[in-house]
Amino acid sequence: MSDNIVVSFIIPAFNEAEIIVDTLSQLHQYSPKVAYEVIIVDNGSKDNTTELAQHYNDTVISCPIGTIAAVRNCGVNASTGKVLVFLDADVKLTQQWKDNIDETIEHFNADPLMITGSRCSSPENNNILNKHWFNLLVESNSTTYINSGHLITSRILFDKISGFNEGLRTAEDHDFCVRAKQLGASIISNSNLKVIHDGYPTTCAQFIKRERWHGREDFESFTSLINSKVALVICLHVVIFLSSLVIVLLNGPVVGVGLYLLTMSILSLALTRYKFSKTSIKSLMKTSFIHYLYIIGRTLSLIDRLTLRYSTKFR
Repeated sequence: MSDNIVVSFIIPAFNEAEIIVDTLSQLHQYSPKVAYEVIIVDNGSKDNTTELAQHYNDTVISCPIGTIAAVRNCGVNASTGKVLVFLDADVKLTQQWKDNIDETIEHFNADPLMITGSRCSSPENNNILNKHWFNLLVESNSTTYINSGHLITSRILFDKISGFNEGLRTAEDHDFCVRAKQLGASIISNSNLKVIHDGYPTTCAQFIKRERWHGREDFESFTSLINSKVALVICLHVVIFLSSLVIVLLNGPVVGVGLYLLTMSILSLALTRYKFSKTSIKSLMKTSFIHYLYIIGRTLSLIDRLTLRYSTKFR
């Protein structure tokens, strides 16, 4: 049977007991027509994620320590498919995905040096972060890399670049795509491969925490800093904040705080217009506020780097 397997689904899992059943159920419901296997890689769960996953007769392996990159690589090592589909445990497939995946798989026969997938859509609800941030990211459909929460590639390409960089705590997907492009691989975002991500933050505090985690690799070195537009914006934010603090000390809080708020409002509006050029005027103010929260989260990433404050689990 292993010689006939075309697709391997690689799913990292950490304390996913509340969602793993629904995820696997939908995966098998919307699976491709070709032969496939599912590899669940348990990353040291304390709940009964493993027991629940085993009900589907899928392969469940243990990788209790290591970065998320190491967990994904561990899943690939246990797989046999020619096409690799990386999914997070809180990402669900859709009928639209099923309608388009077989054509995508067939394309790998002609061009194995390809990475595809899509930005994950948010659940259909009225949460402000979904409506005015995550949905806009999907609609923009412009990306220089594919997020590893829904990334599809060939085993040939994966082996050529030696998989994910296990030394990275975050941004392993961006690094993966950069190294793939250096070998001539194409990065193709396919909005027809629609998936739903249930794990997006629903509060401002959760959103800041998420961006605080995801921004850490931008400040790992001077090279990574100067090569990241986001990191340079964060450095600008630090300069604005420190300058405003000096003005507070010299001229009082009204002038200093007022100047900071005015400057950051203008900066957030400009960045939002640049990032989401098609954003409606009605949505612009709300998205700009979320963009400011994004800047705060990424600034905390810089502080974490400067103070060497890293946590081993930040989920």
